Amino acid sequence: MAKWHIWLAAALALTAAPASAQPAPADLVITGAHIKTMDPAQPLAQAVAVRGGRIIAVGSNAAVTAFAGPATQRIDAAGKTLLPGFIDTHMHPRPAIDEMSPYGTLDMSAEGGVHDRAQFNAKLKAKAALLPAGALIIGRGYGDDLIGGHPTRAELDAVVPDHPVMIVHSSGHRLVANSAAFAAAGITAATKDPDGGQLERDASGAFSGRVLETAQRLFGEVKGSGPSPRAIPPEVEEAGYVQEFRNFLSYGITGIADAGISPDKAVMYRRLLGKGLPVSIYAMLLADHVDWLLANRAKPEWQVPGLTLRTVKIFAGNSLSGHTALLYGPYADDPRYFGLEPKVQPAVLNPLIRKLQAAGLQAAVHANGDKEIDRVLDAFAAAARDVPRADTRMRVEHASITNPSIIARAKALDACFAPHSYILNHGAKLDAYGEKRFDWIEPNRHALDAGICIGGTSDHPVSPPVVLERIQSLVTRTAASNGRVYGASQRLTPDEALRAFTMGSAYLQFEEKERGSISVGKRADMVMLAADPAAVPPDQIARIAVLATYVAGKPVYELVEGKPRFAW
Repeated sequence: MAKWHIWLAAALALTAAPASAQPAPADLVITGAHIKTMDPAQPLAQAVAVRGGRIIAVGSNAAVTAFAGPATQRIDAAGKTLLPGFIDTHMHPRPAIDEMSPYGTLDMSAEGGVHDRAQFNAKLKAKAALLPAGALIIGRGYGDDLIGGHPTRAELDAVVPDHPVMIVHSSGHRLVANSAAFAAAGITAATKDPDGGQLERDASGAFSGRVLETAQRLFGEVKGSGPSPRAIPPEVEEAGYVQEFRNFLSYGITGIADAGISPDKAVMYRRLLGKGLPVSIYAMLLADHVDWLLANRAKPEWQVPGLTLRTVKIFAGNSLSGHTALLYGPYADDPRYFGLEPKVQPAVLNPLIRKLQAAGLQAAVHANGDKEIDRVLDAFAAAARDVPRADTRMRVEHASITNPSIIARAKALDACFAPHSYILNHGAKLDAYGEKRFDWIEPNRHALDAGICIGGTSDHPVSPPVVLERIQSLVTRTAASNGRVYGASQRLTPDEALRAFTMGSAYLQFEEKERGSISVGKRADMVMLAADPAAVPPDQIARIAVLATYVAGKPVYELVEGKPRFAW
């Protein structure tokens, strides 16, 4: 214990110059905290001072208090844990609208209260009762592992016969639809499967109602005869996004990457940031919009504080939890099934990666299956050979099912991984891949040990963006539904998991000099927790309360007497 105190005293002594050398006192001083800085030069501290949105001192209570002046806001953390603000580097924000409103999407996930088929059917019936016949009902997030498999068209018809119904799986890569939705989409027996997708048929050749991957786009124009979640009024949509980002703040999130957007969504983000949205947006344009990105990213109107336009999201693979990922070997539950071929094949992927490389853009390529990931690494290698460029930080989004060769190739290419962290929520879905693969799925430990850069992601709404829940998943790799551990060898320590959601994500976004640690000179984006995730039982991490979230040194969220309070 004595050695620990000697080391801590040395760490706390590493602070900025005394207050007398500063041109002005701090705006904010937090003392009495257990600060985990994520800065290896000074891992722990007691206090931090902020001026002008930047950190000006980190160290001991005595040293940092010297930066306070008469007008400085002072906060005694009383031993609570202070961390850098969390950065979720792969998610898909959507407007948070009451699911039972005409424009709401039903939450059919476990978090939405659906744990079995009876609850699934009951929620559908409840929504149908609120809408006029013919109005479209959309839901998302159901877990086939919870409700006894994927529903069929006939089963949905029996529950809701008078409305077109489409319910998206928790993976986002498949949906189930009833007969009214098939009819509204204009799908007939003669309709063929699109490239990269499948309209599943039963043994008789009739549509089962299960729709995989790109075939979901065939339902994109279904609207029904009443208010539709696909046509949300602008004022309702904006209010929904405000609530969505307030939710993020309550989880300690100060920055997100939206993994696949259109120019229209970029316009919406620019408008929200202009109205004071405190969460930073790292926007990944979908591959269809590369030319728009090249033409607009340098224009003055797109130089918006808090918005980064650098990255292109490419779907070159399918889904892990949706069981469509393309593998070299068969799925464990079906020796004839290897997954589905992605729509984007190497003949398209390789020149696209080369184009991004030549333009100085970052590629973020979705791939889950081992065969998909190898194709992505092939494209990275070809681009690096043909158009050499330093520090590209090319990203494999998810990189779910790997092997020793993939890990070695990714390291050699300096590629980064943005892996899933959702075993807590979706672990049982991994059974389809077989136990021999578990230690190579969501390979966070293999990646870290190999020196591969990784970031923290929720893939929201695939799993909830509750960061402490994601930390618990990375630490325990235990599924809530069955208590089974999936790949114990890939567990991270709490501090490693926290680093993924702070410095790790910042690095993947070229922002490691701006955010990701509590260090002098960086933005004062911070989160205060009721306890240190490393000091509680691993299965209790998700229960730790987020007490406050600070952006540029200002409290944008606080938990006051058990109730949330937002400054935005």
